[in-house]
Amino acid sequence: MTDKLIEVSGITPEAHFPKCPPNHPHTQFCETDKLYIPCPNPSIHEILEVCVSVVVCSNKEICTPIGRKLVINGKKQIKVKFSTNDPCQPFHCAHFEVPFCTFIVLGDSKQEVVQICTVVEDIAVKLLDCRCLSVTSIIFLCPILKQEPNCPPCPPCSGHSDSCQQHIPYNHCSSHYQSTTKKYHSGSNCSVCGPEEVIMTDRHYYYGK
Repeated sequence: MTDKLIEVSGITPEAHFPKCPPNHPHTQFCETDKLYIPCPNPSIHEILEVCVSVVVCSNKEICTPIGRKLVINGKKQIKVKFSTNDPCQPFHCAHFEVPFCTFIVLGDSKQEVVQICTVVEDIAVKLLDCRCLSVTSIIFLCPILKQEPNCPPCPPCSGHSDSCQQHIPYNHCSSHYQSTTKKYHSGSNCSVCGPEEVIMTDRHYYYGK
C-alpha cells in the first residue's frame, strides 16, 4: 500500500487565473475530505490518479449589516483511480461529489454579478489505509461584475469554460447541501466500477453499490 507517484490533475494553470484588480471581492478556502472505499469493493494497493474539479450549482445575493453578500452553493467532483491486489480487477476508479457552501462580501457595490470564476490552487492527496484516503484542496472564487456605463471594463476571467460558471439565478433547492447525511449518485460510466452512490456522513464520504 503506497501513495507515491500520484498523478494529480485539476489545478488551474496560472495563465488561466482571473485578472482580479486590487480589493476585488473574492473568497478562498481549504478543505480536507476523507474518502472511503467500502467492502465488497477491492481495497487500494496504490493510488494512481486524483482529479478535482469545481462546479458552481447556484447562488443568491443577501443583505447583511456590512452590505451585500453573494452566497454560493457548489460541489467538488473528485475522481480517484487506483490499483488493487485483485488479479481479476487490477484497476478501479471511484467518483465522489462533495458539496460546499461559501460566500463573498460584495459590500455596497451595486454592480450585477454576471459570472463566477473558480480556481483550484492546489491539491494534496494522502493514503491513510487500504480503504481510506484524504484529499485536500485549496479553492478560490471571485465574481465578475457588470460594469456601469462610462466605466473602464473589468479584466475578464481567462479560465477554462469548465472553471468559469455562468451566474445562475437562485431558484434551486439549497436544502440538498444543508443536511449532514445525504446520498449522492456518482456520474461514473466506468465499465469496471459501474454506477455507484456516494454517502456523506459528518464530512466523511463513502462510495459503493
